Amino acid sequence: MGQVNVIRLGFDHVSDGGSITVTSGVLARLPMAGSAAISLVNAGLEGFVRAAALEAPRRIRVNVVSPPWVSETLVALKMDPSQGLPAATVARAYVRSVNGTETGAVIEPPS
Repeated sequence: MGQVNVIRLGFDHVSDGGSITVTSGVLARLPMAGSAAISLVNAGLEGFVRAAALEAPRRIRVNVVSPPWVSETLVALKMDPSQGLPAATVARAYVRSVNGTETGAVIEPPS
């Protein structure tokens, strides 16, 4: 509920026309064995963002970035980094969310 509360409480603190961006993840779309709880949370958050954007006051935009695994994280975990995207590529999705015009969007970094 942390990210849901960031949005709900953020409406009272973000400037008119501002932006709130939260993070879900690839497991919302591509679950794997053992990911049921995380997949539930990610998919639920994406649905909440779509609805919250419709209810947002004062032209506040609400989006969620749904990145895949980050290559640098996979390296740190001693896993194959080819299954992820570089952090710089993922960061561009956040910049798009904050600086763009979309609202209610699930933004997936390009692969």
